[in-house]
Amino acid sequence: MKKHVNYFMIVAFVLIAGFALMGENVLSANAAEQTKEDIKVCENGHTPANEWVIKRYARFNSDGKRVKLCKVCGIAVKCEKIPCIASVRVIHKKLICNGKAFKPQIQVTDSNGKKISASNYTVRYSDNVWPGRAVAQVTFKGNYRGTIERAFKIYLGKVTLTKVENTAWGTRIVWSAPGNRSYAYQIYRSINGGKCELLFTSMEGGRSFLDQHAKTPGVKYTYKVDVICYPYGDDAYGSASMTPPKSVVYKEKKLSTPSVTNTSKGVKVSWKRVQYATYYEVRGSGYKDGVLRNNLLIARVKAGDSLSIIDKNLLTRTIKRDKKGNIVEKAPVNYYVTAVVSTLTGKFRSSSPRTKGKWVATRKNNIPALRTR
Repeated sequence: MKKHVNYFMIVAFVLIAGFALMGENVLSANAAEQTKEDIKVCENGHTPANEWVIKRYARFNSDGKRVKLCKVCGIAVKCEKIPCIASVRVIHKKLICNGKAFKPQIQVTDSNGKKISASNYTVRYSDNVWPGRAVAQVTFKGNYRGTIERAFKIYLGKVTLTKVENTAWGTRIVWSAPGNRSYAYQIYRSINGGKCELLFTSMEGGRSFLDQHAKTPGVKYTYKVDVICYPYGDDAYGSASMTPPKSVVYKEKKLSTPSVTNTSKGVKVSWKRVQYATYYEVRGSGYKDGVLRNNLLIARVKAGDSLSIIDKNLLTRTIKRDKKGNIVEKAPVNYYVTAVVSTLTGKFRSSSPRTKGKWVATRKNNIPALRTR
């Protein structure tokens, strides 16, 4: 039996195979074309990113490096050296202590001699008020890293001994010092042109000193002051801190006898103002509870408040009685005023002469009965 060939099936098979091969060729061509286009973009010109990437920060005497990467392939397409920090300087004229914090200008340059912007560092100052060694600490950021310290000096300004004078308590000296205050001072004194010796050292500051031992009439006292500051060092002392000497011949300054007058409210005790007094003490000597007492404190008055007091309790202090309690007499009262000055070295007193018992008490009915014995 003769076999028949199915030509229709053969033709269909050939057509299907042909279409399959055509589709494979199209896909392969598209893939090859796309890859070729991508490579063509980077080969013909990379697309650099806008931002720099730091590969190595610049430091003092050490260069840095930064690059720009291609946006497409990520390789470095641009590279630059960051010149190292070559110089850090504190720019200022001679700084004289004035009690305020100094913050002098900082100048930073790189190895190319160009200034590095202040946006690339911060500055912190320390010990920058009082004479001695101050420090500026520069901490870098941005394209730079590291911390560098630079020292600068603050000098003690001129010190002047402005006054040497007699007071009721002794010799008082006053000086001017730079700044709002000085940390410490040393007082030197000579007597009648003799050797100048250290008299007193204080660590509490101040602008005046009372020499209570310098009050011998006719003696010439000469003083010098050396102002010193913490921390102690070469710049804490110096010729600028030592005052030129200043002298005075002491003349005794006595307080005047207080004035005592009678009033309807009691005995009024008045006195004259005493220069530099901190407060006044009014005292008296007389009988209290039938017993003679000396130096009774009658009143304490702050300087500047008043220069007189009313002694309302005089009668109870001045009545003198016998053993049976009978009033014998109204005994006199001796009034006097003591001026007190407070200083760093203590409190000092200077007393007026007494009134010598010239005055007696006021009657209970407030009728003036003050009389002279």
